Amino acid sequence: MSRKQQDRATSTGDFSIAGVSPTSVVTDSKSWAPFDDHVQFETAELLYTRIQLVGSSNRRLVGPLGSNTTGTQRKPPFDNCHSLYNTIDSIPLGDVKWQRFKVQYTGDIPPANPLPWMRQSYEVWYRDARKVVHQILGNPSYADEIDLRPFWEFSTEGDQRQYKDFMSGDWSWDQADIIAADETTLGSTFAPIILGSDKTTVSVATGNNEFYPLQSPPLEDLLG
Repeated sequence: MSRKQQDRATSTGDFSIAGVSPTSVVTDSKSWAPFDDHVQFETAELLYTRIQLVGSSNRRLVGPLGSNTTGTQRKPPFDNCHSLYNTIDSIPLGDVKWQRFKVQYTGDIPPANPLPWMRQSYEVWYRDARKVVHQILGNPSYADEIDLRPFWEFSTEGDQRQYKDFMSGDWSWDQADIIAADETTLGSTFAPIILGSDKTTVSVATGNNEFYPLQSPPLEDLLG
């Protein structure tokens, strides 16, 4: 292994100076930011993640809670549903911004009885997939949950090759060999991405709208 390979990489992917440790991630275990306290956090988790109330139900529940301050010393967790959503959106993890554009069919439209989708426009919401993957791989919560290296696994009886996770396959092993043979990628790791899409009804905060999400988690995270 060369000296350059032994150097550590920084959070931006650049090699650091040999012998100098990269800047560590400092977190405050007592901080609930951007939530005011654990009550506000647990309220948001209950409504948005566990119960998964639709937007209209959130408005009907959170609104009265926010206005009911008479005779109480404690401020309600959220003033209204917009306060709830804005606080969730301001969580620093996952801060890759959402963007959107519209698409519409541009082909020939029959003069009689055209299909509705031919005249309708559709919104496409997306986040920069490269930045999302960088954020996932840089999250210390996943440090011990990701297979960073391809591997071969064999049974204890019969010494038979076992295939289970994606990184146990031959293709992953071959890609790692290609990276190792290229001097320009020294210190890099194999980070494949899998895409999957399926129709789903997104009821939380949207009110029963239909979406076709395209998901792209790193395969080491998905199958490791």
